[in-house]
Amino acid sequence: MYGAAAVAYPTPPYLIGSANDGKGNLTALDLTAVGLFAMNVWPRVPYDIRVADFNGDGIPDVISSVYSATNIDSWDYLYFGNADGTFTQDTTFGMSYSAPDGSGFRGRTESIVVADFNNDGAVDIFLPTYTYLDWQFELSQQPVLFQSPGAPPNVYNARQSFLLLNDGTGKFVERAVQAGVSMHSRLSGLVPDSTDPDGIQPEGAQAVDFNMDGLIDLYVGGHLFINQGVDAQGVPHFKDMAASYGLTAAVLRAAPPWAPGNFLGPSLLVTDEGALFLDWNNAGHLGLLLFRWDLGSARGARLFEFTGTQFIERTQALGSASATCKQPGSGNEMFFSATTPFGSPGAAGISAYDLDNDGLEDVLVSGDAGGSVVFRNTGCGFVEVSAGPLSGKPGASGGMALADLDGNGTIDVIYPSTTGVAYYENTSSQGNHSFTVEVLGSKGEHNQFGRVIQVFPPGSTQIYTRVVDGGSGYLTQNQYPILVGTPFSGTHNVKVYFAPLAKCVYGGPPCQPVVLNFAISPGQRAEAYAPSVAYPAGRAVIQ
Repeated sequence: MYGAAAVAYPTPPYLIGSANDGKGNLTALDLTAVGLFAMNVWPRVPYDIRVADFNGDGIPDVISSVYSATNIDSWDYLYFGNADGTFTQDTTFGMSYSAPDGSGFRGRTESIVVADFNNDGAVDIFLPTYTYLDWQFELSQQPVLFQSPGAPPNVYNARQSFLLLNDGTGKFVERAVQAGVSMHSRLSGLVPDSTDPDGIQPEGAQAVDFNMDGLIDLYVGGHLFINQGVDAQGVPHFKDMAASYGLTAAVLRAAPPWAPGNFLGPSLLVTDEGALFLDWNNAGHLGLLLFRWDLGSARGARLFEFTGTQFIERTQALGSASATCKQPGSGNEMFFSATTPFGSPGAAGISAYDLDNDGLEDVLVSGDAGGSVVFRNTGCGFVEVSAGPLSGKPGASGGMALADLDGNGTIDVIYPSTTGVAYYENTSSQGNHSFTVEVLGSKGEHNQFGRVIQVFPPGSTQIYTRVVDGGSGYLTQNQYPILVGTPFSGTHNVKVYFAPLAKCVYGGPPCQPVVLNFAISPGQRAEAYAPSVAYPAGRAVIQ
């Protein structure tokens, strides 16, 4: 499981490939004994993994992607979890899909996203795959990636990205072209045209109900695909709204603030080595955190703040007081203030969570040779801080996962490095300043990836906006239940934005969510259930 970290959702959670004794003591498992070793057998090149209950039996399952040219016999694997903790491979997975290079979902796939995109209660899969087929975009110039010269397509990439719709039993049909998220090149021969006539090099991706209308949207490859509802065949349809929200090609290809000359030239495709939505200043809007490959920076986090209508990149820390910024600086400080020098070239992912339970989400950058960086959210901006042995740790392709592994109310870190996967325990003493919201299906299913909650702390204008993680950042999947840190005591009001019972039809009126309201205090745990016939407004159980 090269460079990937995914956390299963039992409480306390555990890293796939390990067992948790309930106190945060992780024991590595024999992948052969549990049935997962085949994903590592050459020539298969495993890359990302995701965890979800795909067949509806209540047991976590695993999907593993590959990073290989399509002419290599290497494709994505699906494993169903068994009650005894082992896994069984579904050898039929993807075999009904056939492309010129063979059956199965092939190609260079970095991140995986899981979510219920058509609101039928089953967890679907999105596989963002390199789809450019012209050699001019292939920076490595490796001969193994090229087909016979002279006749396009001449690069062994996938013809499309894949949207796999689940029938509820773990059987999938591919519908990305119909849904509008295939991002295929004109050289693929697929019709109609896609959003990417030259193809794309997608890496970081996330599913999230961005506009909180009850439909799960998708950010990938510079596109913000807003879900427009499902057609009569149950296929969701997406519209790319990135440019209308200010995420134009010019903005995304522009130089980052720390390297003014490092814009993306015409031979480079938009590549986000990390993409994550977060409400950095508790304003009630989800901004977009990106790590764009920039030829060397291991601290390349960029934050596009959402105003409610537009994304605007924030490059400087706040210079005046706000609800979260209690001690503003002069206004000339960098928004991400780092003390370590730029790292050496290499990939890097990002993730975010409130590490000190102050109600503000902090950012972790996972560098390759350059080493990791932890940015503390001050409410005015982000400042690099020491994180003990985690600071400056060389990574393994950017993956990391964040979860409360010992159940003490603070978030811990799983960090794959070049020397193995390490577990970093959070030694903060602020575990009494958090509560948990577990967003569930109407029958208690873990199928609400991408759902959004908003928390309103007492005596404050702040709004904590948080997302159920179905894969975000880069090669990472954080814990399923949302751990909410807060410096406030007393009752917090919570809103959970669920899909409505009635299907949101493509071409019909705008979808309207069902909003579940309840109250919770630090130290408590809430199970928030989706609407049902018996409970059309949903229901909350507080423990």
